[in-house]
Amino acid sequence: MAAFMAMMDRSAAWPWRGGRPPHLPRPETVPKAFLLPGDPARVDFASSVLHDFVIVGQNREFRMGCGYLGDVLIGVCSTGIGGASAEIATVELAGMGAKFLIRTGGCGALSEDLALGDFLIIDEAVRNSGVAAIYAPDADMPVCADTEISEALVQACGFLGVPARRGRCLTADGYYRAQGRPVFAAGQGNSSLLDEFAAAGADAVEMESEVILAVAAVCGVRAGAVLAVHAHRRSDGWLEDYEKTQHDLISIGAQSAAHLIKAPNP
Repeated sequence: MAAFMAMMDRSAAWPWRGGRPPHLPRPETVPKAFLLPGDPARVDFASSVLHDFVIVGQNREFRMGCGYLGDVLIGVCSTGIGGASAEIATVELAGMGAKFLIRTGGCGALSEDLALGDFLIIDEAVRNSGVAAIYAPDADMPVCADTEISEALVQACGFLGVPARRGRCLTADGYYRAQGRPVFAAGQGNSSLLDEFAAAGADAVEMESEVILAVAAVCGVRAGAVLAVHAHRRSDGWLEDYEKTQHDLISIGAQSAAHLIKAPNP
């Protein structure tokens, strides 16, 4: 009885109870692979790709569902916006036993050869996020995606026939001034910040990938990212009709996850 009670008790250092994390819902069967959109509303959209899709639950910004691609169980869990919540999602999914995490999110393109609706498969995140630096403190060391995940994402894009290429992203710890945007409608943005991002090698800017990759590496989980271009920071273009792109984004992630799970010694 004492051992059972100890298992049920929480501590401030590790506030789990009975194998359940303090933030994320826990499915009865934990999938080996999870897709990680930022927006909780996009979790439900996964039902357009996965069959027998059910919502597990939601707590704060973390909404989770599970469904099948063929006979492979795949999870979808929103991370919310930014590094702090992405860290929580990554740690708690790893703690529940997930093996593969694939960020399926949006980005603002910096490279001229990326168009609205294109997909960027991340090989490396340019060092920028303060949250990621806690997990990867050596600023000279790259934060990279798992190479097999990146290759699976490339193959999925080719199979689906969607415009995609590999590249690097920069993860900002904010949305407005942190990405060179003005803080009121008639204000001036800071285009020189975007120039700095591009000069550092970033093809696009977003808010979660570096954190997910860095945290996953510490937690012993394999992680990657595919980003849809829903804004172009150079042309100032914005993708209003996001439905097809979102469907393709989930399809890319799901096909890649299924391939990884079925691979020998996943």
